[in-house]
Amino acid sequence: MNEAPSILFGLSAAAAFALMAMGIWLLRQSGGNKVKAGLMVVAGLVILFNAWINTLPVPAT
Repeated sequence: MNEAPSILFGLSAAAAFALMAMGIWLLRQSGGNKVKAGLMVVAGLVILFNAWINTLPVPAT
């Protein structure tokens, strides 16, 4: 695997996991903003999905 894409994948995965962890933490807080917490978790999942798609091999034409 090339060096630059693997570094970008690692950074995006770390950011996505941090975003999801903070969203889950905010969901568990009493009086926290539940909508914001849910959107943080969904955004983290979308980032992970996009990173996964970008790591797939290019199809042959």
